Amino acid sequence: MKIPLIDLPRQYKGIKKETITIIDDAFSQGNFILGEKVEKFENEFARYCGVKYCIGVASGTDALLLSLKALGVGPGDEVITVAFTFVGTALPIVYLGAKPVLVDIDPDTYQIDVEKLKKAITKKTKVIIPVHLFGIPARISEINKIAKEKNLFLSK
Repeated sequence: MKIPLIDLPRQYKGIKKETITIIDDAFSQGNFILGEKVEKFENEFARYCGVKYCIGVASGTDALLLSLKALGVGPGDEVITVAFTFVGTALPIVYLGAKPVLVDIDPDTYQIDVEKLKKAITKKTKVIIPVHLFGIPARISEINKIAKEKNLFLSK
């Protein structure tokens, strides 16, 4: 039996009506980039997160790129992330000339192994990017503690 990694047609069935309405609205207005709806989303999401600003971007990869760039990540820096992730997690690191340091997973959770993370930190480490998979969050409280102790940035 073939089991797909993701079943997009099945997922789409549940949101088809809402999606078609949104697409029709965008095409009717000719408003594909930025605009009133994006601004509304950014404001509502910022309020929801309890922060002053939110910036909508095209992808998670773009979000990581802008975040890493804002933190001054560049050549000579190391950014730790989990080995079990989509390539879009490591690409922004490489694009900025930094070195991605891939840490293996905890086999029970499929999330970054916190003990291996501790061992991967060097003087060149600047950022930790854990990745939450399968509805299971990484052990953020522990990772946050490590980041604070080592004076590292943490992408939550």
